[in-house]
Amino acid sequence: MKNKSTQQSLTGISKPLFLIAAALSSLIYLLTSQVMKYRYKVIKKNLFVLFGSESEKKIVNTIKNYYQHLGDLVIEPFLYYLAGPRSRKKLATYTNPELLEGFYKKNKHVVLLASHYGNWEYLINLPKVVNFQVYTAYTPISNERINAWILKMRSSLGVKLIPKRNFYRGALSALKQHENPSLVVVIADQRPAMDSKHFVNFFGQKTRVQIGAEKLAVASDSAVVYLECTKKARFHYDYTFHVISEKPSEAPPMDITDAYYNRLESNIAKDPAHWLWSHDRWKGTPGV
Repeated sequence: MKNKSTQQSLTGISKPLFLIAAALSSLIYLLTSQVMKYRYKVIKKNLFVLFGSESEKKIVNTIKNYYQHLGDLVIEPFLYYLAGPRSRKKLATYTNPELLEGFYKKNKHVVLLASHYGNWEYLINLPKVVNFQVYTAYTPISNERINAWILKMRSSLGVKLIPKRNFYRGALSALKQHENPSLVVVIADQRPAMDSKHFVNFFGQKTRVQIGAEKLAVASDSAVVYLECTKKARFHYDYTFHVISEKPSEAPPMDITDAYYNRLESNIAKDPAHWLWSHDRWKGTPGV
């Protein structure tokens, strides 16, 4: 674990802001792990799928690290919004943005498959990294003031937000327009409705999945790119782009979805504590 001075240097945040963010994150960690035991049974059940018959100690250590990461995750959207442009560039670094720029120069739309690994909120900065018009989904909140504030925060750097209920139609429209290449970010590891008939093998489990992202890519013949996330230090993430398919309309059915989950599984296996284990991913799956 890097010390605070090293972490602060990596993230580029001012000392007072870093200390406040770290203190609030630590408080959330104590509340969720010690007081609330937030979704502890779900987290442990999910990690048993990952580790199987391996030692209980490994599962317990991962749970502790997950709660620490969860504390960071709650604070990070606000931290990122308050940080200046120079700090944002250090909080979220991109290994190979030129890969996306290659598609932009070819006038090729892109479906970017992200996940609940690491930090996905920092992706509001993508319009500052690439030339694409960037779109993603959001879920409206009933409280009008809070909803307006969240919309302002998430769209402040140029991302266009599409209400979740209209996401497929709105995203497809963006991917079929000809004025400027579009990039649609899809958080693709959401659990689908219980009547979904589409499954992949994910950590050895038959897992229900959504295939909306694949359908979008095929219908618009957009390139499909996987976003790998790595937590480099507290509040600091690095992102790497990997091509899944340049011609999805020619790919066999479920090939793109299978490739996405294979990539995600490898990403999680490198450092398991940074995936959203408190989400009941295998709810209703027999034997899990």
